Amino acid sequence: MSLFTNILSFIAPEKTKTPARQEKPETFVLIGSSNYEHQIASAAQDQRALEVLFGPHKPQGIHRFATAWLIPEENNPHDRNAVRVAIHGKAVGYLRPSDALHFHHQCFEQEKPNAIGQCQAVVTGGWASSDGRKGPFEVWLDLPSAYR
Repeated sequence: MSLFTNILSFIAPEKTKTPARQEKPETFVLIGSSNYEHQIASAAQDQRALEVLFGPHKPQGIHRFATAWLIPEENNPHDRNAVRVAIHGKAVGYLRPSDALHFHHQCFEQEKPNAIGQCQAVVTGGWASSDGRKGPFEVWLDLPSAYR
C-alpha cells in the first residue's frame, strides 16, 4: 500500500450496514353493522386489565365504547391461529377460534397476511352487588357479517 492509500483509509470511514428498520404491520379496519355480536374470550388477567382501563366495579356496571386492535399471534404455543384483542395497548382477551379463522381469511383475501385489524368494541358488565358479588367485564366486537 502506498502512503496515499494509508492516509485515505484513515480519513474515509468504513461503511457499516445499519440494521434494517422493522416495518410496522399494515392495519385494516373491520366495519360491522353496529350489532356487537362477537364476544371475546377473556381470562382472569384480562379482567384485571379491563378493570385498570375502565375503573373498578360499580353497582350499575359499565357500557363503554372503545377501539379494539386484533393482533395475530402466530407464535402462540396453544393456537397458531390465535388473535389477541387489545384496547388502549392492553391485552383484554382473544378472538374465539371461529372469529380468528375468519380474521385470518380476511387478511389473506386483502393480501395483508401479517396485518393488524381494528374494529369498534363495547365493554359491558363490571357490576358489583351490595352483597359483594362482582360481575365480569365483557368485550363485544363489531365485526363484519362474514364472521357469523
